Order: sequence, then structure tokens, then C-alpha cells
Amino acid sequence: MIRRTVCGVLATLLAGCTSASTPIPADTTVDQPATSGTVPRAPASADSEAPTSVDFAEMPAVSVLLVGDVMLGRGVASIVRDDPSGLFEDVRHVVGSADISAANLESPLTLRPHLDARPFALEADPAAARSLATAGFDLVGIANNHSGDAGRLSILDTIEAVEKAGMAAVGGGEQLEEAYSVQMFERNGLKVGFAAFDATRAGTSATGDAPGIAHWDEARVRTTIEEMEAWADLVIVGLHGGVEHYRENDPGMAVLGGKLAGWGVDIVWGHGSHVTQPVYVTAGTGGRPTIIATSLGNFLFDQSAAGTQEGAVLEVLADRQGVLAYREGTANHHDRRVHFDGWAVPKGDAVLFGLEWWNLVRTPTLAAVEATSFPPEGFTGGDVVAAAAGDATGDGRRDVVISHRRPYEANDVNRQFPNRQWADADGRSAHLGVYRSDDLREVWVAGTLFRPVARLAVCDGSIALAFDSLDDSGVLATGGWVWQGFGFTVPAELAGPGTPGCSDVDGDGSLDPVILDRK
Repeated sequence: MIRRTVCGVLATLLAGCTSASTPIPADTTVDQPATSGTVPRAPASADSEAPTSVDFAEMPAVSVLLVGDVMLGRGVASIVRDDPSGLFEDVRHVVGSADISAANLESPLTLRPHLDARPFALEADPAAARSLATAGFDLVGIANNHSGDAGRLSILDTIEAVEKAGMAAVGGGEQLEEAYSVQMFERNGLKVGFAAFDATRAGTSATGDAPGIAHWDEARVRTTIEEMEAWADLVIVGLHGGVEHYRENDPGMAVLGGKLAGWGVDIVWGHGSHVTQPVYVTAGTGGRPTIIATSLGNFLFDQSAAGTQEGAVLEVLADRQGVLAYREGTANHHDRRVHFDGWAVPKGDAVLFGLEWWNLVRTPTLAAVEATSFPPEGFTGGDVVAAAAGDATGDGRRDVVISHRRPYEANDVNRQFPNRQWADADGRSAHLGVYRSDDLREVWVAGTLFRPVARLAVCDGSIALAFDSLDDSGVLATGGWVWQGFGFTVPAELAGPGTPGCSDVDGDGSLDPVILDRK
């Protein structure tokens, strides 16, 4: 579970805290696009290096959310029957916010009896598909080792139930060709293709004239991907397999993931071990980055072994040139209802969308820094530490954001933190303010900060910043503040040094805060 310490309102008045998003009120009343090369689809070795920068301007971006195994039968069946709306109620806002959301369906949706020799009867009522659709899922993969447990016709029952609920199914069909067919979605002008394959080879495989699923057949898989690349801007492959309950990256799944990356797959959507495994990025065809998740674990199941009641949520942002950024979250289902725990804070280069940080996969070229004199001419508020110009409040007018120190004055807020070293050796406290560029009229000025902002960049309605002094944990930090009309809200800070900047990463015409050079 991802846990975040919530800063008190008083602490937030004083500084950007390293925790959940919290508004910072004021203590007063109140561009240029990146340019660089492209990342085409072109034959290249799988170990080609990814490009160092790309043009993010005016490119439509889509978000794809992926989760692991969903099982709606056996021990979950009573919840589906008695509390269908509550099954995914706590994750609906997450699943439904993505442009496309997909899950691996590990239970046949059929009224046929269990026929498989294995005693694991996972079959679920076809009506259960409505719970997945209501949660916001657009597609389910059915290429796994349990899809045909009630016989070949149960695979067709599942597809029928899924489609009746308004979703798409991939990885199975009436015969071999249909099982290996793909599903295509178009969002923001981007064509996103999905395929799915069973790497366990224990599922009911389709034949030339009988229903079944698509198992891992290297030649057929590669042909499917090559055909999909001819029309898809983004290629996603579901892969079911691996050693159960193995917590590291499954070696066999990693080998298959590497092959898929070399064939041009942008996202390897792995599941099957019933526990989560680390997500990583590798270079694929033509240097395009490939995200590989060897296992996203269980999103919903009735298992009780360690790690089987928690699953990963992977959300990926991509454009025509491939993956831009991604974030990882966790969800749990200890009561057989799915609950979202939160998003993890990136460890490397990051971009801030809204109030959440994402891992940058492709390094953007930073927008040109708007010129401002240093120190800003006519500024009398204190000794300037850093200054930058731009539209900090998002109202279309030019601002100057100034980090400065001024003689310390005790107030009701900072008196509540008597152990803080509020003043430096010269008796000055740290502050940051937003001022109109033409006359340096105050728009907003923060109360006393825990430490000074050493470097900053002004984006659109937000700022990226870095501190050079240590926080309470004894480390440097970077972050981003987002204007909320009355002050800034502070998302989680990022531990460690970095370079603040701005770039339109998602192509929406607005500059986003980015932190680069994080190690």
C-alpha cells in the first residue's frame, strides 16, 4: 500500500510539504514550444538506444490504464450478486478517468458447468460483465489458462457477455484466425491496437474450426504484431504466464517481453503470477521505448496467499511516437471489493499532470526560459534567491515568481514550530511570491517557508522548483506547485536533486512542470 503523510494546514501555510496534495493560502491578497527529433517505427535491434529528446508540441496523447487478473466467480460470486455496484466503487474514478482501460478476465462468463480436470472452478455468471463495464473498463483479455474451463463454447459465452455489456474482448474467438485477431480503439485521433496471448499454453487453444484462445505461437504472434503495426499508432500486447507467486520479474516472461519489444510492441501487459512484479522500460524497435510489466498481479481474486490480495495499476500516456510517461498505483481487495491505495512517486525524471507525478519515459526539450532581470529591477521585498517569468496563475498575463529572503518576523503560524530554524545566519526567513511583471505588484506571497526555493521555472498555471537545503529527512528535494485561484496546491515532493523546467509533454498546449536529471 502507498501511504502518504498528510501535512497539517498550519504546516502547509509555512512550506511545501512532502505529502498529499494540500493548498497553500497566501499571506497577502491578492513560451515557446519544445522542438527536436521524432521516434519513427523502423527496423532496428532491440538494444538500440532511445532518443534523448522529442517534440511533444501539438501531439494528441491518450492514456491507457491496465490491471491484472480479475476473477468474478467462486468466492467473489456472492459479492457480484449482492453488491455489484460496490465491487469496484472505490476504483471507478481511477479506471474511468483513462481514455482506455483494460483487465485480464480470469473467469469464464458462462452458465455451463465446470469441465476442466483441475478443481479450480472460476466460472462466473455472464451478468457479472456489467460490473466491469460500470467500473469503466473498455476491454478484457481472455487469453489465459482458465477461459475454457467450462468447455470451448464457454469462451464464446464470455465474448458474448462482454460485448453485451458494451466492452470488447481480445485473445479468443470462434476459430484460430479470430482468436489471433486484434481490437482497435481510436482516441484523440490515435489508433491503439490490443492483442492477447496465453503463454502458459495450458488454456484451450483455438483450432482451424473450433473455438478457443490465442496461445503463444512465436510465428503467429509476430505476424499478428507486424500486421497491427501497419495501422496502429500504439501496440499493446497482453501476455498471460509466469511462475505463480514469484515476486521478481519472471525470467521467462521477461524473455518474451524482450522479443515483443524488438518486434515493435509499445506496452507489454503481463499477468498470471497472481502477485505484482516490477515494471521496467527497455528500448524497442527504432529506439521507441517499450514498457514491460511481467505481472500486474491480482486486481480482484479470492486467493489469500501473501501478495495475492494486492494488485498494480499501470497507466501509460502515449502519442503517435510511442510512450511518453507512465505511473504505477496499487489497489487491494482484502474484503473482495477493490480499493485504490494511491499512485507511487517517481524515482527518476518526472512530469506533473494535475496534482500527480508521472515517470517520464522520453526526455522532453524544455521550453525556453522567459527572460527576466536578476534581481528583478525594482523589487524591494527582500534578497532575491531565484526568479523566473511566465504565466504562473494561468490567467494569460505575465508574472514574475521570486524566491527571496527577508528579515524574519515571528507569527502565529511559525510559533507553533519552535524547533524550526526559521532564520539563516543573517536573520532572514525564506519566502516565495508571485508578482505582476509590469509593476511587481503582489499577487500572492507565501508565508515563511521551511527552506528557500533555490531554482524555479514558471509553467502555465504552475511552477517547477528545487531546494538546495535539506528537508526533514536529510535529503534535497524538488517539486511542483499548482495554482488553484487563491494560492498554490503542493503535490508530493520528489526526494533528491533535479533540474526544474517546463514542457508541454501531453500536447494539450499548456506547459507542464518537469523535473529532469534525477538519479
